[in-house]
Amino acid sequence: MFKTKQFLVELFGTPQGVVAFLGAYGAELPGLFAVEKWFKRESVPSDWLVILLAYLEIEQGAPVSLKKYLGE
Repeated sequence: MFKTKQFLVELFGTPQGVVAFLGAYGAELPGLFAVEKWFKRESVPSDWLVILLAYLEIEQGAPVSLKKYLGE
């Protein structure tokens, strides 16, 4: 399984960090309550995960490596 909580915490810190990150790019924003659920449920809806990955790629200038977030 994908270690979603670790991914979120390491790359964004908090739910507010996710919203601020997307907001800095002028992206459509999920509601803070929804993002809090992502952290709590350890799951990001696939549409939002792709958006996060795309903006992370823009931010870092290269695709984000996800291999460290693969579970056993």
